[in-house]
Amino acid sequence: MADEPIAGSANAIERLDLANNDILFVTNFSALTRRQAEMKLEACGIEAAGRVLTSAMAAASLVDPGERVLVCGGAGVVEAVKDRGATPLDPADKEFPSGSVDAVIVGFHRDFNFDRLATSARALLDGARLISTNNDPTYPTPHGLLPGNGSLTAAVAVAGKTEPVIAGKPYAPIADLALNRLGLQRGSPGNIVIGDLPATDGLLAAELQFDFGLVLSGVTSAEQVPLCTPEPDLIAENLEAMVELVLSST
Repeated sequence: MADEPIAGSANAIERLDLANNDILFVTNFSALTRRQAEMKLEACGIEAAGRVLTSAMAAASLVDPGERVLVCGGAGVVEAVKDRGATPLDPADKEFPSGSVDAVIVGFHRDFNFDRLATSARALLDGARLISTNNDPTYPTPHGLLPGNGSLTAAVAVAGKTEPVIAGKPYAPIADLALNRLGLQRGSPGNIVIGDLPATDGLLAAELQFDFGLVLSGVTSAEQVPLCTPEPDLIAENLEAMVELVLSST
């Protein structure tokens, strides 16, 4: 979700829309609200309203309405928990409300510190279950890699002496949400997951039993393709070239 669009991407999405394809933008980045994520894409010239699915939404799907959820994460997780009908609690609240915590959700945020870790761990040791939006160890930026939510989750899991349920790509919770949003079932023919990382996008395609289209405009280079697991069904330099392959094969 970088601010600088890859050339041809907006045109590629427009071509898919004109061909009446259903599109869903699925991201493991949970810090943004739904509208903020949509605006990121719209700033790149891509119509995104109602077509974004985040790992925050997937994590919130694992809590029940009415539950009390400690959010060790950003605004996207808080919003998703509220939309689910649960109550988000802030671990940084110096007047932390009394009462039991049903779940702790960890999502990427830059305010992670010892106090947030301690409050989250205490809730887990008292019996709360641990949910993580995603376990990506690093987070790519234009200036290099930063610690990702997998790193934050590891700290909370160790301190809380428990194992997390991972909600985002490539795991079942986000796959189930995607299928529900698209009105599809696993293995529905003629569908494809397009992305730049086999470990998330490729394995999500495997979870969905869809084809996997690998684009080389992100973190995976052409030299790494022979080592990719799962093996991509289609490979293209960028999204525009991938869409050309997809449309020419239908």
